[in-house]
Amino acid sequence: MIKHSLFIIIIILFVFQGNIKAQESESYVKIHHSESISRLLTKHIQTNEYHPYINGYRIQLYSISGVNSRDKANRFKAEFLIRNPKTVVYIVYQAPYYKVRIGDFKTKINALSFLQTISKKYPSGFIVNDQIRFTETTEEESEETAVE
Repeated sequence: MIKHSLFIIIIILFVFQGNIKAQESESYVKIHHSESISRLLTKHIQTNEYHPYINGYRIQLYSISGVNSRDKANRFKAEFLIRNPKTVVYIVYQAPYYKVRIGDFKTKINALSFLQTISKKYPSGFIVNDQIRFTETTEEESEETAVE
């Protein structure tokens, strides 16, 4: 009786081992789902392409209001870009102020690191929450291109 049970266990192990090897040799997974799921996934992708902004952080370096404030903000932006040509610079208008903000940082830690890099030239800069256009290389490039 014991020999018979042992024989059955050995056969079962060989059967399962064959199934495991067959599963390992296949290099893809096929998912079957309804057409409505496919439409929802397509709609989600299109929405994200149309609205490429996410919550993140920028560094505000300059804010001004009054006569010729837009021209002054543009001059500040140009001067900053001369020193930091690869850093992304934005001018934001929030009545009555024109604000110059830099970077697209996904995390506050990355924004703080970049702020510390430029703090000697721009000591009044501070981190703000903003809608950012995020790509994988944006933060890396910003950190590498800061000029002190």
